[in-house]
Amino acid sequence: MGVTTSHHIQHYYDYFRDKEIVFTKANLKSLKIDPRQIYLKCNGGQWPCIINSTSLQQVRVFVGTGSGIYQAINKNRNVPISIRYCFFGNNGEPIQFFVNSTVAEIKPYPASNELAIVTLNFTQRPPDELILRLGEFIEVNENFRNRKEERISLNENSLRQLGIPKEESYIFIEGVPRKCVMKDISFGGARVMLVGIPKFLCNKAVDLRIFFTDTNEKLSLPGVIKEADFLEGRKDLSVVHIEFAEDDIPMSYKFHVNSYITSYQKKLIEKQMSNQAAQEKAAAEAAAKKAEITAEMKKRAEENHAAALQAAQAKMAAAANQAQTATQAQAAPAQTQPVPQAQVAAEPSAPAAAPTETPATNAAAAGQSPASN
Repeated sequence: MGVTTSHHIQHYYDYFRDKEIVFTKANLKSLKIDPRQIYLKCNGGQWPCIINSTSLQQVRVFVGTGSGIYQAINKNRNVPISIRYCFFGNNGEPIQFFVNSTVAEIKPYPASNELAIVTLNFTQRPPDELILRLGEFIEVNENFRNRKEERISLNENSLRQLGIPKEESYIFIEGVPRKCVMKDISFGGARVMLVGIPKFLCNKAVDLRIFFTDTNEKLSLPGVIKEADFLEGRKDLSVVHIEFAEDDIPMSYKFHVNSYITSYQKKLIEKQMSNQAAQEKAAAEAAAKKAEITAEMKKRAEENHAAALQAAQAKMAAAANQAQTATQAQAAPAQTQPVPQAQVAAEPSAPAAAPTETPATNAAAAGQSPASN
């Protein structure tokens, strides 16, 4: 099984909880259930039972009508009861757990009076181990039906993830082994290259062998060659398309193909989510940058507007002061007007100095000459 997270387990429980699996011999082998270790526990005792089918919500089992468990639940259907599941681990070790249940129905088995079919409803979500095993089994079968022709090209990367050591393998054509090179595989078939003439290969029964290293098993995939063509540029090599016999496809092969397809799909989803997150981050950064530029432009516009308004107010104040000064100058009294220039020239700026008296001067002033004295 592939690497599983709690997300896978929750997904399995949400989508497959009501899907019922009937335990045929093939399904028991695929799910690695030990049917001999399935027990019912009730009133302190344990009784073996035969599991018929199960889902993630209920289970149906066969019990003997002469057993103690049958007598106990027939007497009181509300008695606490639980079922013990037992799976084989990867190394063959048993994995056991109980699931608490209630008796939903008891009815006789039509083919025998010694058996009864008991239906138990789980009272709680079952353990993750059961969800994982049943969920993956259901998913594999659904993908097998819905994605049967989805091909996986074999290259170094896909071979490693599938657990296939190399693309070279063997194919038995009507019982005769031949070497071949696998080009791609799918749930329902494969495309391989081998030596041969196309017209002698079509409709031949074949058996393709594929070895998986992770489970250390070589699987046999019987089928029929549906198409065959020469390899381009070669007349001795053919490429054939094999359709597997649906009922003979090993469950292990389905698990390997499903594990690759789901992991590949998961990677694509993760890549898409990563790209989407990167785009959203880039868009957020661009929006933030745009908002920053817009805010800066708005701030500058407001500053320019404020500066222009302040300049206009200053200009208006200066004009108002100039007008007020002019009005005051016109309303001033006449004495404040400047004296005409001619008047300034006629009027002495200061009184002349008194002349110095001399005897001649005095005599003249008296009307006498100096000689008469």
